[in-house]
Amino acid sequence: MSIESAKAYMERMRTDPTFRSRVNECEDPAANWTYLRENGFDFTVDEFKLAQKEVFELHGTDVLPTVD
Repeated sequence: MSIESAKAYMERMRTDPTFRSRVNECEDPAANWTYLRENGFDFTVDEFKLAQKEVFELHGTDVLPTVD
């Protein structure tokens, strides 16, 4: 589990509409976590919150900047 995985998840949610749609379609939290882990993400809720905080402190927003 890691904060870096949470940041990668945030980025994928922002840039991949199909992935975002499938995450949002999960019926319950257990299904959601299973889907995330099946897609290579491994983080806790606390790690996600820390990732959001780090991104916000660095960029002034919890949205990761676009990399061209």
